[in-house]
Amino acid sequence: AEESSAPVLSAAQPDLAPGPAYSLAQHRPDDTCCHGRLLLGRVHGMCGICGILSLGESIRPRDIEAAGRMNEVLRHRGPDDEGLVSGKDHVLAATRLKIIDLTDAAHLPMSNQDETVWLTYNGEVTNFRELRRDHRLDDDYEFRSSSDTEVLLHLYQKMGQRAFLELSGMFAFCLVDLRINKAFVVRDFYGIRPLFYMEAGERLYFASEIKSFLELDEFEPRINHEAMYHFLSLAYIPDELTPFEQVKELQGGCLLEVDLTSKRWGVETYHDIRYAPDPTIGEAEATSRLREEMIDSVRRNLISDAPLGLTLSGGFDTGCMLGITKHLGISDKLHTFSIKIDEPSFDESYYQRLLVDYASPIHHEVVVRPETVWKTLVQHMAFMDEPSGDGAAIPTYVLAEDARNHVKVLLSGEGGDEIFNAYETHMAWKARRLYRRLVPGPLRPLIRKGAGRRPTDYSKLSFAFLAKRFSEG
Repeated sequence: AEESSAPVLSAAQPDLAPGPAYSLAQHRPDDTCCHGRLLLGRVHGMCGICGILSLGESIRPRDIEAAGRMNEVLRHRGPDDEGLVSGKDHVLAATRLKIIDLTDAAHLPMSNQDETVWLTYNGEVTNFRELRRDHRLDDDYEFRSSSDTEVLLHLYQKMGQRAFLELSGMFAFCLVDLRINKAFVVRDFYGIRPLFYMEAGERLYFASEIKSFLELDEFEPRINHEAMYHFLSLAYIPDELTPFEQVKELQGGCLLEVDLTSKRWGVETYHDIRYAPDPTIGEAEATSRLREEMIDSVRRNLISDAPLGLTLSGGFDTGCMLGITKHLGISDKLHTFSIKIDEPSFDESYYQRLLVDYASPIHHEVVVRPETVWKTLVQHMAFMDEPSGDGAAIPTYVLAEDARNHVKVLLSGEGGDEIFNAYETHMAWKARRLYRRLVPGPLRPLIRKGAGRRPTDYSKLSFAFLAKRFSEG
């Protein structure tokens, strides 16, 4: 937080200053400690990227200085290294967290041999080894590193934009091809890695975090009222909207193409996620194939040259992942991190312990109390570029703060609820049909009013909470 220089943090608020408001209980006292630097959002490990693309006159010294300031704001994302390059129509910058190839050979931004293609990159292409082998890249190019960044660079040299469809994993990058004088700003299929952009003053700016734009003279902090309307309805800001009118979020599976000669640019979808059913297979085959896909996904995401760990909630998603690491024979070497909420209805440590006893990882338990949330509130907000109604944000931040003392990368079960339809919303939707069939229309407002008058109960998913949410919905 100190490195980010975020204006949210204020010495004038000593009662909210960050402090050691939580305790750590290690499951195995003999584990060794590898000091990394892990902050909120670096679940999976991350770097930071930003840059400026010319939509008018050539890049000036003030543009390079502005990109440097944008990049400095992202230092908390990549404390291990930083870099900046510029050309006639572009400035690319990056801060790097060293995960794959810990040497300077994987320095960012990276170029090909003759410096006609440049890449600033955040993420991990999890099938990079397979891509390097299957496309015989070593036959055509001389590799200087063992990084996934260089595989992406040479794969683009060989295949052009078609290379983007070959990628698996999580990524956000800008690639400048001086041979055709075009730039491509690309986000992964699901939008796992953040990427924002804005147009102002004959320039197109992009960055991993919105706070980078605060460093620009061209940035005007006008609130986007439509975005805030949706936030107050949904508890998140959807689609390409952000809290600011000027700034947009590039959606998953989309790329932004800039013609640096004509100065024209546009956003297009390069990958559509399709959920078409396959009627030719039965349940047994579907189950077997799903199991193999899950094992392969976990295996590929465990590739790291830096210490790596797993969040462990006690639920199905991270429980499955830990089980897969046991199946792969590495669970006893893996660090796991769990949040123990100091409130009985939220405490899932019993289930966490069952999983730990089964897989025998090097386990760490972080206790979160009410005062933890209060003392961490402002600090965690410094890293949240947008408002979020996710109640897990602060506990996740506290967990990550502790995990950085042991690992550089954390895997999580994010996305499992979406894939397997596990949200309570799905059950509520089914209950709604029954409710509307059995409860006459004139009675529903009375039920809603009665539920609203019930005393507030702060236990997890209490009847009062569910009755209010369901009847209002």
